[in-house]
Amino acid sequence: MSTVLHRLLKIAEEQRLTSDDFARTLSFVKVRALKAAGQHADGGGLVLHVSASGSKSWRHRFRLDGRPQTLTIGSFPAVGLEEARNAHRAARWLVARGLHPLKHVEGEIEREQAEKQARTENTFGAIAENWMTATASNLSPRTVKHREAMLAKHVFPILGERPIKEIVRKDLHTLLTKLDQVSPVTAKHCRGYIGQIFEYAEDAELVEANPTPRAGVLVKAMGRSVKPRKALPLNRLGEFLRTLEDAPETDPLTKTALKLLVLTWSRTSEVTGARWEEFDLDAGTWVIPADRMKGKEPHTVRLSQQAVRLLRELRERSKGEVLFPNRRKPGETMSRTTLYQWRTRWGFADIMDVHGLRAVASTWANEAGKYRPDVIEVALAHKEGDRVRAAYNRAQFVDEVRRLWQDWADVCDEKLKIARAQNVVELPKAAA
Repeated sequence: MSTVLHRLLKIAEEQRLTSDDFARTLSFVKVRALKAAGQHADGGGLVLHVSASGSKSWRHRFRLDGRPQTLTIGSFPAVGLEEARNAHRAARWLVARGLHPLKHVEGEIEREQAEKQARTENTFGAIAENWMTATASNLSPRTVKHREAMLAKHVFPILGERPIKEIVRKDLHTLLTKLDQVSPVTAKHCRGYIGQIFEYAEDAELVEANPTPRAGVLVKAMGRSVKPRKALPLNRLGEFLRTLEDAPETDPLTKTALKLLVLTWSRTSEVTGARWEEFDLDAGTWVIPADRMKGKEPHTVRLSQQAVRLLRELRERSKGEVLFPNRRKPGETMSRTTLYQWRTRWGFADIMDVHGLRAVASTWANEAGKYRPDVIEVALAHKEGDRVRAAYNRAQFVDEVRRLWQDWADVCDEKLKIARAQNVVELPKAAA
């Protein structure tokens, strides 16, 4: 059954078009027996057309806007007499209202297909996927995974299949305030992502305005104070380094990764994802590419002598392109969790976060009073808002930042030396 015929029959059913104001002249037996070529009228403009080859088709002949028109309803016997008559009644009903049956039905089909497409292609979930794809290149892999997980767990189950233009502020208010009661931090992240998705949709003219509620609706999130990362106290740095070196059951790769983290002031993901192609050990440099940096700008670490020595030792036993391969998942790099677990296992979880190792180095440098604040910021890879000034700083601070990292490595050695001296236990002398 053709789509047009199906629509005409549906109109006949909806409008209850079951009778005629004229006499019908054909019957099923007569229709089946007809063989003479030509037009065989049934009444009201419905005819059975028999071709010279003997094929039969139903046609409705009518006038619209003063012009004769013909609508082909379908072939016999695929379209029986009663179906043809019901479709004919629907066509007559449309013509009486000044509508061309075929154009009207095709227009309705096109409209419904457009609405269906809008429901499937312009759902919140579909637009969100497009937004994530369009913006992923500007983000770190960690952020990409984070927002995908947040939306998949907390937003898509509620809004994912809804047309984005039908979502109103009240819908978002309900979702976010409920989430705020359970997990304020998650609610804050989800509100940010939802707002960006609607901005994307607004720019594409898929919605007229962004309905995302103001941040104030997240009562718990707004009232939650941000806790700084726990930084290892400087007076316990030696203890940390001594424990790290002496830990008997710790994999050498884990030890090296944590030591490199301390010596370079780098972020955890920057260390665990490091590749040998980024290093020039002869020049004492490590250039971390932009796509692995939080600020999306390349960062050069001026390696201290201790860091170079550590890396040369690692290079001798390294077999692949990455410094810290994942032992359980071939092809991937070491999980940051490995470093977090070491901190917990060896009793440092209460006083430090792994990311907080950057803070202890920064605190030492600032309190030392020997290093310019701008130099410290460059070492920490903090992004400078003024691009011209940032370029100048990085060009001018090479010697200063190298000296800063070398001084810090020397401090680490000194702290370790003191910790080892304090850990020495003198045995009682044997009796004479």
